[in-house]
Amino acid sequence: MQGPRLSTVVDALGATVLSVWADAPEGDVRCADVVIHEESAEFAAGPGDVLLAVGVDAERALLLLEQAARCQVAAVVVRRSAALKKQLSAPARRAGVALLGLSSDMGWAQFTGHLRGLLSTTGADLDGESPGPPSRALADFANALSESVGGSVMIFNPQQEVLAFSRLAESDDPMRRQAVLDQRGPSWYRSRLRERGVYRRLWRSDEVVEIPAEVEQGVSRRIAVAVRSGEEILGSIWVAERGAELVPDATTVLHRCTSSAAQHLSRLGARTQTRRLAAEAVARQLLSGDSDDEAVEWLDIDRGQPAAVMSCVFVDEHPHDPRRFADLLSVHLPALGCVAVPVPARGRVDVLLCGLAGRDCTVLAAAVREIVERASAVLGSEVVAALGPIVADVARVPESLAEAGLILRVLGSRGIDRTCVVRSADVRAAVDVLALADIVGSSPRFSSGPVPELLAYDRAHHSDYTASLSAYLDSLGDVIAAARVLHVHPNTLRYRLRRMHAICGIDLNDPEERLIAALHLRGAGLDHATTGSAKGRTAV
Repeated sequence: MQGPRLSTVVDALGATVLSVWADAPEGDVRCADVVIHEESAEFAAGPGDVLLAVGVDAERALLLLEQAARCQVAAVVVRRSAALKKQLSAPARRAGVALLGLSSDMGWAQFTGHLRGLLSTTGADLDGESPGPPSRALADFANALSESVGGSVMIFNPQQEVLAFSRLAESDDPMRRQAVLDQRGPSWYRSRLRERGVYRRLWRSDEVVEIPAEVEQGVSRRIAVAVRSGEEILGSIWVAERGAELVPDATTVLHRCTSSAAQHLSRLGARTQTRRLAAEAVARQLLSGDSDDEAVEWLDIDRGQPAAVMSCVFVDEHPHDPRRFADLLSVHLPALGCVAVPVPARGRVDVLLCGLAGRDCTVLAAAVREIVERASAVLGSEVVAALGPIVADVARVPESLAEAGLILRVLGSRGIDRTCVVRSADVRAAVDVLALADIVGSSPRFSSGPVPELLAYDRAHHSDYTASLSAYLDSLGDVIAAARVLHVHPNTLRYRLRRMHAICGIDLNDPEERLIAALHLRGAGLDHATTGSAKGRTAV
């Protein structure tokens, strides 16, 4: 099978992985294989090979380019750096060979695996002139299998989401029709299958699994088989009876077709995954403030357009998969009508929103609130989301991310435990105070003084004077109200306030002293809303 075009492979891997320093002289250059060339090795690449120049310096790379051109190599890949780009780009163009720069974030072994996977499993199907996208080919496969076994066919990914299905028929049962409509099928039926161990048998065996009919529920008999590539589960194929029994050898046909199905699913997965990961990599660069024009253009983002960031965290303490939540968001984000890329991280998901010209933050908040609520309902967990302000252009995206982080900290201190989307304007004062407190906490100017001394005393003596001070300040000097918060007698609090002066010299009659103390305490996360009760701790 003829390999894919070099331009197609580069596009599939993404600009964050590969930078094109010199184009191939002919647009129809196709890739046949991957050859790794180390500095001490002899040249062994041939026509159509992608040559990986591992650990090769500029001088040696110049010789490689000449050899690659003579041997009709498809492309030479070197480690990306500004110096190599300057030294090698022009010689590559003169030699007439494509030169690509590999991102420093991508290891050679990982890149080799990705590249070989694309060449071996996707082939020419990635090209624009191929008969159709992998998803269309998968639908054609489902229809062909349906005719062979005499039943309705549905193909799922490992998360039991529909990837393709055969044409609907009048005799299809309601369960199958609902699965086509909502791309998953009713939750009660999936729960029933889980309880009966159907999924366990499916994922642990290569054999076809029988699922009896449930006549009272209008569910016909089914058979299913897992689709694998080595040890990796790519998905599953389900065949349902539709008004008549399946052909006698349906189980055999289904079992034999898994190798063909694996090729289709590999093609679909390789293309989808590489594009998704590349989009996430570009978004991460933008969020960190470190991106180049080439990467931004690949994501089809206009740098001059307004943008914003939404950060989402899970409320409960149970472990959740951020990737799963990012996938759920991706289902609905296209409805926003802008470039929206969810970026999963440890315990959170940041969503980059670009192309927001003419958007009002209030309207945007309402739209993303509906999306977050839908995704969190499917996930089965409450999710708190912070929508950073809309900034003037993509270069200022880190500012929106930082503001979203402050909002999340405010919401965390308030113990918010329900799904919501909050803007800066909704908690403006609290965010501003927290920002000031961060400045106080990070400046050497404020590293000493009454509150730092009081904190050090508490650590050394296992006391909690800082909690008493915080409650007193947040109660505007009302001893009785503060004592009620601390669950102590007012006289006990008065005693502690006198002791504080002896310990750190704080003058609570000075309003400026109180202001700086409050900022110190807020920056340390010691406001009374987060410390809770001091009960049970020594304060003397």
